[in-house]
Amino acid sequence: MASVTLEGLPAELIEAIVSCLDFQDICALRLTTRTVSFKSTNATFRTYFSSKKLQITPASLEQFVRVTQPGQLGLWLQQLTLYDFLDQTIGQTRTEDPDDTLQLSQLLAQGMENIRDRAPHGGRLSISLQIQGSDPAGLLYADREATTKLFHVVMSALGSTGLPIQSLDLFADAYDHHHGSWCSLGFSEITTALSRGTAGLSTSLRQCKKLCLSMGHCLRGFDFDTETRLPLTYDEARQNTRSLCDLLNLCPTLEELHLVWEYDDVEETSAVVEELLFFNRIAEVCEFLILKKCTLKRIRASETGVLSFFRKIPGLVYLSIDGMDLYGEGRFDCLLELLSTAMPQLDSLRLRGLISELGTVEFPEEPRKNWWKEKSHPFYGIMRRGPDARRPVVGRIG
Repeated sequence: MASVTLEGLPAELIEAIVSCLDFQDICALRLTTRTVSFKSTNATFRTYFSSKKLQITPASLEQFVRVTQPGQLGLWLQQLTLYDFLDQTIGQTRTEDPDDTLQLSQLLAQGMENIRDRAPHGGRLSISLQIQGSDPAGLLYADREATTKLFHVVMSALGSTGLPIQSLDLFADAYDHHHGSWCSLGFSEITTALSRGTAGLSTSLRQCKKLCLSMGHCLRGFDFDTETRLPLTYDEARQNTRSLCDLLNLCPTLEELHLVWEYDDVEETSAVVEELLFFNRIAEVCEFLILKKCTLKRIRASETGVLSFFRKIPGLVYLSIDGMDLYGEGRFDCLLELLSTAMPQLDSLRLRGLISELGTVEFPEEPRKNWWKEKSHPFYGIMRRGPDARRPVVGRIG
C-alpha cells in the first residue's frame, strides 16, 4: 500500500485543513512545497487579504502597490481602511509639503489602478477614512488638518482612477461624535475636492451603495482664546452646501446614507447658519430613489426640510436619528405621523434627542423594553424593530 503524502491529498481535503488553521499556520503550510501552496490558495486563505488597514505614508503605500501587482494576493482586497495620526500635541498636525501629498495620491492611485484592472472580484472597493490619536479625549477642538490631508489624498486618487466604490466612509462610522469631537471633515474641503473635477469621481461613485460622512466647520486659523471668528462669507458657505449636494448626486444608487454634524462653539453668522442647515439643501436638491437605510446624528434643519427629505424615501427600511434640532418654529408631530403612515417597509426605528424651540420630545407611552438610553444622555429615546417600528409614535414635549 503506497504511503499518503501531504502533496498527494486532494485539494478539497487540503482546503478543509486550511479552514481549521490560523493565518500563521496557513503560511507555514504553504511554504512546505509548491504543490501544497497551490492547493491551499483557496477562498479561506484569501479572506485574510480581503480587508486591509493602511496608514497614509510613502512606505506603506509603496507596499500597497507591490501587493496589488499581477498574481499578488492584494488583488483580493475588498475593504480598505486608510488612516493617519493626529499629532500628540493638542490641535497640531504634522506639516505636510504639497509635493509629499501629491506623492501619496499618486502611490495610492497606482494601487487602485491595479485593483481596478486586475482584481478577480471586479475591483469594487469599500473605503473607510479614519484619524487616530493616542488620547482622543484630550484632542477636543483640534483643527481638521489631518482629515483634510487624508480626504484630499483619497479623493484625488479616486478622481484619477475612477475605481468603482462599493461604500465610502468619511470619518463617520468609527466614532461616537460627541460635542467637540475631533474627527470630522471641514465643510469647505468638499468644495475644494470637487473643484478639481468630478469626471473620475462620478465614475467611482456611480455604483456606491453606502456613504457615511462626518462634517464640521473649517476651523483652520480659528483662535478660541481670542474668539476670532470664521473667515467665511455667506457666498462661500452657500457654495459649500451646494458642493455637498453635488457629491451626494454623484451617488445615484445609494442604499445607505449616514450623516453626522460635529458642532463647534462659534458665533452663528449667516454663513455659519447656512452650513448648519445643510440638511435643508439636501432635502431640496438631492434625490434618493432607492435609499433603504438612513442614519442622522446631531443634525439641524427646518421642519419643512425634514418632511421634504423623508417624503422622498418611502422605501426606507432602517432609520436612526440621534440628535435633531429643528431650526425656527416647528414640531416633530408631522414627522412622527409620516413614519407610521408612509413608510410601509420600515423595520428598524431609533429616535433620540429630537429638539425644537418648545423643548425635547419624550416618549411617555413607550414600553421600557424599547427605551434607548445611555448614562451620558439626559433623555431616553426609543428603539423598535419589525412591525413595531411602524406603530404610531406618541411623543410629547418634556
